[in-house]
Amino acid sequence: MTDRPDVVVLGCGIFGAALSWHLAVRRSQTVCTIDLDWRDTGRGATAASAGILTYPGWDPWDLDVVRRTREEYRALCDGSGVGEFRPNGGLRLTGCEEGAVWIDRILRVLVRNGVEAERLDRKQVDALLPGGGPEGIQAALFTPGDAVFSTAGVASAYIRGATRVRAEFARTSAPPRILRSGGRWQVELGSRTIDSGALVLACGAWTKRILEGLGCPLPMAPFRAQACRLRPRPLLAPFPTIHDIDLGLYVRPAAEGRLLAGDGTERVESDPDRVDRRADLGTLERIVTDVGALFPGTDSFAVEHGWAGVCVASPDRYPLVGPVPGAPRLFIATGFNGFGAMRAGGLAGLLAEGIVDGAWEGLAPANPGRFPEPILPFAPQPEFPLESVGEAEYALGPTVSAVTVTSAPLSLFSEEASYRSLRSPIELEGLCLSSLSEWFDPFLPLFLREALRTHGTVEVAEVEGGVRGIYLQGTSEGVGSLFTRTRWIAEHFLSRLGPQGAYSEGAWIPGGDPIDILAADLRDWPGVTTLRNPVRMARAEDLPAVRALAREVGGAGDDSWFATLPRPEETLFLCELDGRVVGMSGLTRVGAYARGHSFLVHPRYRGLGIGTDLLQARMLWLSRTGGRQVVSEIYDGNIASHIAAGKAGMAVVGRMYHYRPNRHS
Repeated sequence: MTDRPDVVVLGCGIFGAALSWHLAVRRSQTVCTIDLDWRDTGRGATAASAGILTYPGWDPWDLDVVRRTREEYRALCDGSGVGEFRPNGGLRLTGCEEGAVWIDRILRVLVRNGVEAERLDRKQVDALLPGGGPEGIQAALFTPGDAVFSTAGVASAYIRGATRVRAEFARTSAPPRILRSGGRWQVELGSRTIDSGALVLACGAWTKRILEGLGCPLPMAPFRAQACRLRPRPLLAPFPTIHDIDLGLYVRPAAEGRLLAGDGTERVESDPDRVDRRADLGTLERIVTDVGALFPGTDSFAVEHGWAGVCVASPDRYPLVGPVPGAPRLFIATGFNGFGAMRAGGLAGLLAEGIVDGAWEGLAPANPGRFPEPILPFAPQPEFPLESVGEAEYALGPTVSAVTVTSAPLSLFSEEASYRSLRSPIELEGLCLSSLSEWFDPFLPLFLREALRTHGTVEVAEVEGGVRGIYLQGTSEGVGSLFTRTRWIAEHFLSRLGPQGAYSEGAWIPGGDPIDILAADLRDWPGVTTLRNPVRMARAEDLPAVRALAREVGGAGDDSWFATLPRPEETLFLCELDGRVVGMSGLTRVGAYARGHSFLVHPRYRGLGIGTDLLQARMLWLSRTGGRQVVSEIYDGNIASHIAAGKAGMAVVGRMYHYRPNRHS
C-alpha cells in the first residue's frame, strides 16, 4: 500500500471501518485506517457496544440517518454473512404518567416522519415478551423496524469489503505522532510515516486528548457506561429490545437464549486510560433485579459477563461529525452519547461525501463548529429521551430539512462464491468452517462426516477459501439441511430444493413451515429425583426393536443410520413396558453439546409420562457426564412433545423453517 493515501483514518471501530468502506468502495479513495488500540485489549466503544438499532424519534434528520444505517447494516450482513443483523422490533415501556406523555410525543414524531410505530396495551405487550410482561405498565410504544446486531461483526464486514479495493488497515505499536506540514497531515507509525491530504479522527474517547494536542479543542466528555450478558433460566426465545424509560435500562436478546442488559451510565467525565473496564458489582445486582421485574415468568438470571466501556458526550447530545474549525482537512466523528453504533453507517456515508465533494449540508446538525467559545466543562446527559419529559413541548432538535440518503445495494456487499460437492471424508480436512448457525455450529463437522459416510449429498459454498454455506441431504431422508448466514448463498441452495425441501434456521423466503428450537443449559437444570417409568440406555441387541418402533410410529426411518449403531457420538434412551420397547429418545453428543432427536412414544402408551421420563433421563445423563447445553427441534403442532420438553427443563429459544418446493413466492 502507498504511504501517501488520500485519507488517513485514526480509529478502527465501527465508525472508522464504515468510513473506510465508504471512502474506498463508494468514493474511490485510497485509505489507510489505523487501529489505535496498540495494547490489543479491545477497549474501544465498539467492543463494549450493545448492538442496538432503534428509532429514537429526535427529529427528521436523525431518523433519516438511522434509517440509512439500518438498511446498510441489513445489506452488509445479508451479503457478507457476518454481523448477525436481526430485526426484532423495539419496545419502550413506562409505568408513570410522565413517561406516557413522552411516549405519546415520540409516537407523533415517528408517525409524522414515516416510521412504523404503535402504542400497545398490556395484552399486546404480554404477547411480545416470553412469559408475559411486567406489572404496572402505563404505556408502551412498539417500533417493528428496530434491530440488533454484532458491532464487532459489522465492523469486520466493512473492513473486509474495504480491504478488497483501496483500503489498508494497520495497527500501531505505540501512540502515533501527528504533524501538519506543507498543507498535509503526517502520522508517524514507528519507522513508517503516512502522509495524506486528509486526516479523520474516529478514535472515540481518545479524540478529545488528540484534538487538544493539536491545538483544536472541542467540547466533549468521555463517560463510563456498563452492561452485562445474562443467562436466564429457562433460556429465552427472541424478544423485542426493551427500553424501560423510567429506569434508563435496556435489554436485548443475545445468542443462545441469553440476553444483554445495561444501565449504570455515569454522569461524570472519565479518563479512557484509567477507567475500570469491569462492571460494578452493585450495578450488576441492580440490573439483575430490574431485568427480573421485566421478565416475571423467568426463574433466575446468572451474570455470565459484565463490562464497562467509554462513550463520548456532547453538550447538546448531537454528534460531532465533520470538519474541525481552524484545521484544514482535519475531520472528526465523535460525541455519539452512547448511540454511535446505530448511526455509524449513515453518518459515515455523509462524512465521506463531505470529505470528497465538500458537500456538508447533510451533516449540518452535527457540525463540530456549532459551539461558541470558550469551551466550558459540562456533565454528560446520555438518557434515551432527548429532552426532559417535563418540557411543555417535545423538542425536535435543530431546525433542518430532512436529508434522505441512498442506501447501499446488497450487490455492493455480496462476494463471489464457489460451489462444490464433497465426495470423501478426506476432503473435510481442508475445510475452513466459519460460524454458520446459532445453535448447530458444534455439530457441523459431525453432520458432514455422517452425510458422507452414508453416501448422502454434501455441497459447500466457499468465499476466499472459507466455507460460508453447507447443504446436506441423506440418502434415505428426503429433507435436506441448509446452514448459512449469507442471504445470496441461501437463495442459491433454496432455488434447487429437492422433493422434500430443506430445513434452515434463516427466514430467507416466505412460506416455510415453522419449527421450534428448544434448548436448556445444564448448569441451570433443576434436576430430577425419580422417574415414573423404567428408562435405560440402548444396547446393540435392542436395535431390531428400536427399528420396529421407528417404522411403526415414525415411518420408514433411515436404515443406514440405524445400521451403524451403536456409535460413540450417538446415545439412545429406551422405555420398555410389557416386554416391548414403547418409547425412545436419541441424543447426538459433541463434547459438552448435545442435540436431541428421534423422540417417539407408541400411541398405545401415551399419557403415562413416558415422553417426559425419556427426556428427563437424557438430561440427567448429560448433566452427570459434563454436558453443558442440549438443543432439539419440534414442529409447532406437536403439542405433546412441547409439553414433555417443557417438563424436562427445555424452553423454546428460536425457530427454524422447513422450506418445500413451490410453497414460497
